[in-house]
Amino acid sequence: MCNAVTFASRLLGLALLFSYLAPLRAAFEISGELPAGFTANSVVILRESLEARNSTPVANTNIANGRFRLRVDAGPGLFNIEIGDARASFVAGDGQSLTVSNEGNTLRIADSPDQKLFLAYEAFRAESLARQVTPARMAIASARTRGDEAEIARLTEQEVTGYNEHRRELNDFTLTKLRSSAALYAASLRWDGDYRLDELATAVADYARLHPAAEISRLMTERIARFRATALGATAPALAGQTPDGTPLTLADLRGKFVLVDFWASWCGPCRVENRNYAELYQKYRAAGFEIIAVSVDQNAPSWKAAIAKDQATWHHISDLTGWKSPLAAAYNVAALPASFLLDPTGKIVGKDLRGPALAARLETLLAKARP
Repeated sequence: MCNAVTFASRLLGLALLFSYLAPLRAAFEISGELPAGFTANSVVILRESLEARNSTPVANTNIANGRFRLRVDAGPGLFNIEIGDARASFVAGDGQSLTVSNEGNTLRIADSPDQKLFLAYEAFRAESLARQVTPARMAIASARTRGDEAEIARLTEQEVTGYNEHRRELNDFTLTKLRSSAALYAASLRWDGDYRLDELATAVADYARLHPAAEISRLMTERIARFRATALGATAPALAGQTPDGTPLTLADLRGKFVLVDFWASWCGPCRVENRNYAELYQKYRAAGFEIIAVSVDQNAPSWKAAIAKDQATWHHISDLTGWKSPLAAAYNVAALPASFLLDPTGKIVGKDLRGPALAARLETLLAKARP
C-alpha cells in the first residue's frame, strides 16, 4: 500500500528520470525595441562557426510595432543577429536574456553576463592590436610609398613580433576574464597554442564539465587537441592538396627531408617579405635535403599563381583555394599569417614560426647534425 508521501516521492523520481532521459535543449532569449524609422520587419539569428568560417540561421521572428522577442534553442555560443542591413555579433549562454537597441544603423546587444565579457574582450582586442601592431603597419605603408625595401623588411619583422605578442595578450585576457563563459569560444580563434596551453586546456575542460552537451565544448576540446598535435615534438598532421598545375601533392611525399610547412597568402605582406628569405635558403640548402611546402589560404587562383611567379618561389605549393575555410589551415590551427612548422626527416615538428636569421641558424644546425 502506498501513502500520499510515498506516491509523491515516486512521481518526483519519475520526473527526475524523464528529465535525464529527455534531450536537454539549452536556450537563451533575445528581445528588442527599435526606433520608428527602422524599416526592417524581421530578425534572423545565426550561429557562427569559427571552424567552418560561416554562419547558419538558427531562429527568426517578425518585428511588430518596433518590438520583437525570440527564444533561441541553440545552446551557448557565438552568434550573429541580422535586422535588415544591420548585423552584429554576440555571445549567449544558457538561460540568459539579451536586449537589442539601435543607434543609426548599428545594433547593440547587451545585458547578459557572457555578452558583457565578450564586449570587454573585443574592446581589449582592439586596444591591444592598436598598441602592438598598428604602428608597424602604418610605418610599413609609409616605407612602401618611399620604396624603401630594407625598411619594409625591418618593420615587417616588427609587425610579426608585435602580432605574436598581441595573441599572447589575448591568451592572458582569456585566462583572467573568460573562464566559465561562452565568450571563451569567441576568443579561441586567436589563441596562441604555444603560450599557456595547459592553462587553456584546463579552462576548456572546466567549461566542458559545466556544459557537457554544448557544441562549443566539443569544438574547443577539439581545438586544444589540434594544438597538442602541432606542438614541438609532435608528428605533423597529414597534408594533401593540388599544386598550381593541378598535380596532387602530399606532405608524406617529402618524408625523409627537412621540410618547412609554410602557411601564407598572396595578400599577406609579411608572407611575401618572408618569401625572399625562403628563396635564398631554398637555393642554399635544397641539395642538402631541405624542402618547402607552401600552403596557401588564397581564394583566387590567378592571384596565388602570380604571387608565386613574382616572388620566384620555386618550392612546392598546394592550395584548395577556399581561403580561411580551408581544412588544410584548420588541421594546423592556423588562424593568422605567416605561420610555419619546421619538420625533421621523420615528420616530427622541430621548429615553429622561425623567420629570417633564426630559421637559417636552426636549419644549418639540423643539417650539420644530419650529415654523415
